[in-house]
Amino acid sequence: MNVIARKSAKVRWRTTWQSRWIGVLIVFCALCFTTEGCSPQWRKKFVRKRKSAQAAQPVLVFQTEAEATYPPAIRYQEHFALWKAWHSGLLDSYGEIRKRDLRYLSGAAGELQAMAQLLNGPPAERIQKILTELNRVQKGWATAPEPWNPPPSFRGRLERVKREVDRELHYSKVKDWIPSGTSGSTKR
Repeated sequence: MNVIARKSAKVRWRTTWQSRWIGVLIVFCALCFTTEGCSPQWRKKFVRKRKSAQAAQPVLVFQTEAEATYPPAIRYQEHFALWKAWHSGLLDSYGEIRKRDLRYLSGAAGELQAMAQLLNGPPAERIQKILTELNRVQKGWATAPEPWNPPPSFRGRLERVKREVDRELHYSKVKDWIPSGTSGSTKR
């Protein structure tokens, strides 16, 4: 009986000890919540704010700067330099990749058209003849079946066009046929 009494005393002591700690824990939690109350952070979390009316946004008006106009002589020189770059790229990569060749050819033709618009008289007519020659070459390339190998005659035509444009349409040869003044486009 002695052993049973001891065990029951231990059990009683454990339950009282556990109940005391649980009680202390409950009192501590209650104390924390009562002293904390509804602090601003809790209030912000649980209280829905009304939407404020949106302020009118300012309208931005950009002022454009006066665009520079370039004289026709400068534009002609730039188109000539760009034509030279397109055409030399075409001759350098001749026959490697068809799409690239066609892109170089159309770029060179576009620069020649821009040069023709800036010229008066015989040089403009000469450029039109060169453009028809380039269009024939381009049609021959565009309609050729795959696998594509350009004929050597096309390369000869392109080299002849390059020599002719360098010799006859350089700025120093056609500067008298370019209208003077600053009227012109803003594009270079």
